[in-house]
Amino acid sequence: MHPLISLLEVGLRNAIDREICKHYNDNEWLINQRHDFANHIDLTYKDYQGNVQSDTFFMDKLQKAEGKIKFGGGNVTHVKLIAELTFGFWVKFFDNCPIKVLKGVPLQSFKNRPSIKLKDVHSHLNKVVTLRNRISHNEPICFNKQGGLCLTTIKAYEDDIISALGWIDSDLKDWGEGINGFPPIYDSIVTLQKPTIYTMKIEALAP
Repeated sequence: MHPLISLLEVGLRNAIDREICKHYNDNEWLINQRHDFANHIDLTYKDYQGNVQSDTFFMDKLQKAEGKIKFGGGNVTHVKLIAELTFGFWVKFFDNCPIKVLKGVPLQSFKNRPSIKLKDVHSHLNKVVTLRNRISHNEPICFNKQGGLCLTTIKAYEDDIISALGWIDSDLKDWGEGINGFPPIYDSIVTLQKPTIYTMKIEALAP
């Protein structure tokens, strides 16, 4: 699944970067425009008690990425930040508050934007982030709660990734399908799971 996930991550971040560069007319917006998109007064969330809190997600991720770059002895640049920031950082742009702050610009990343609700776009992408993290942490991805093999969920993930690639660009979707190594693995496992009837030849024992 990694080639597909990586293709979506890079394709999505590049598409978002392209659109927000145009929005701010600034090719260094991750550095120069933080006061607007990352530290905006309207970036909020409700805690478990229902109280409105400032959402510092973007700023926290940017500072962490900067720390890694500086620790490695590098200078902080827009390009290096793009390479260092997490998949979750880019998916966050499709949450309600960032979309409002950026006047819907991140949605322009999808040339073939589906006619679905914003929350469904965010949920769709968030599921892929969850899958990526589970793979990275060696967590189960193809078993049910009883520990039995279950390919339904992982097959749905594959469909989610392919469709999201299509939202960005139809050529990207075609490329993704071309490098997708999951179908033959899926087919081989399904074949192995089919019931097999074994016959045993019983020979008479000599007296």
